Amino acid sequence: MKKNKIPPPPLQRHEDADLPDLAEIYALAYRTMNFLPHRFQAYTHSILIRVENFADQDVLDGLKLKDKYDLLGLYQGIPLPLKTSHDTLVVPDIIYLYRGPLIRFARENSETLPQLVHHVMIHEIGHHFGFSDFDLEWINQKAD
Repeated sequence: MKKNKIPPPPLQRHEDADLPDLAEIYALAYRTMNFLPHRFQAYTHSILIRVENFADQDVLDGLKLKDKYDLLGLYQGIPLPLKTSHDTLVVPDIIYLYRGPLIRFARENSETLPQLVHHVMIHEIGHHFGFSDFDLEWINQKAD
C-alpha cells in the first residue's frame, strides 16, 4: 500500500521573516565594492566586510552613542594616507555594516536598502581614503 505524502505544516512566519538577512546585506555591500571604478579597486581590494545585527556596546560607547540604531556602518583600520611601508603591525581594514539600524533607517526614510547600503559603503570607503565625516558631508552636499 502506497502512502500519500502529507505536506508539512506551513511555517509560522516570524515577524522578521520578510527582512533581509546578514548574507543579503553582505551581497549588497560587495556589489558596491565590485562596481567601484577600476582605479579605486586596487586600493580597496583588501578591505574586509563584516555585517552584524548591531554594533557592540564597546563600539557604541567609544563613539558616545546611546542608541544602538544610531550607527549604520563603521570603518576600522588605518586610512591610506596614514599607512607606511614601515608599519610592523598590519591591521586589517574592515567595514562594518549593521543590519538592524540599516533596515530601520531605510524604512523610516523611504529609502531602499540597496541604495542605503551603497551610500553607507561609499561613506566608509571614503574614510579608508582618509576623508573625515566633515569632508564626506561637504562632498555629499556638493554632489547634490
